[in-house]
Amino acid sequence: MKTNQEHRLLVKEVSELTGLSPQVIRKWEQRYGLICPKRHRNGYRLYTCEDVGTLMKVCRLRDQGHSMKEALHLFHSHQAPNPIPKMPLSEDVLALLEKGAIYDEAGLLLLLKQALHRYGLEKFLSATVQPLMREIGDLWASGKWDESQETITSLAIRDFLVQIRRNFDLAEGSPLMLGCCLPHETHEIPLHIILLQAMMHGWQTIAAGPSPKLSSIEYLVQRLQPQKILLSATTATPFQHNLHLFEQLEDIAERNESTAFFIGGSGVFNHKIYFKPNRIQIAYSMADVFEESRDEID
Repeated sequence: MKTNQEHRLLVKEVSELTGLSPQVIRKWEQRYGLICPKRHRNGYRLYTCEDVGTLMKVCRLRDQGHSMKEALHLFHSHQAPNPIPKMPLSEDVLALLEKGAIYDEAGLLLLLKQALHRYGLEKFLSATVQPLMREIGDLWASGKWDESQETITSLAIRDFLVQIRRNFDLAEGSPLMLGCCLPHETHEIPLHIILLQAMMHGWQTIAAGPSPKLSSIEYLVQRLQPQKILLSATTATPFQHNLHLFEQLEDIAERNESTAFFIGGSGVFNHKIYFKPNRIQIAYSMADVFEESRDEID
């Protein structure tokens, strides 16, 4: 029996992901209260991706030699990290938010151009676009902005970044980097930021667009033969839709050995405990990709 209700998993699926037997999973649930699965109307336990992450974290601690008591203590002591203080927004970001709130697309584009000319591309991306996108996300999540405000502002920013990429001059014969969102990932802006950073390091780039199929990703790799491909997941949605997505991407990487595969984004970092990397490298920043490039040159 399978269920997609809120991406709930049956104990057999949790067992396959964690390597724990169903008996051990139930024992840890009942004896230690690590997880609290809901029940289907037929009585089956239904687990979440977060439950799987909890079990795997405790497994890792046990594998490191800790007793169950020590593993539980270490697990619970790391569940409440200190919040990261929010930096004050710059005048540029505040002005852009004002334009977005009233659907002023022309005003948004003018302010984006002025900020780009004032700071240069690198600082424009880090000090204007990235904090702007975080604030837009917070405003939408809190209900202070409606979907139309978020959509119109985000589309204006995306189109502006795409235009910069189109007009970016690179030396003939520059190496090629392909950028792809994962299936069911529709947030393109982080990918365009990453590709612009790559272009500043001398890479020609191509973006595959939002939510491509796995078959489309592999077709582009085979057709374009890029030296590198960056796979982006800003949200956890791709991994919630497909629990075996990372393994399927690994299979694609195995079949295309001439391309170096990198994967990153908040959705990746939140789910990396599930992954067993072989050919694909997890990139926590673009520096990870560029460090690897320098090693190749050396």
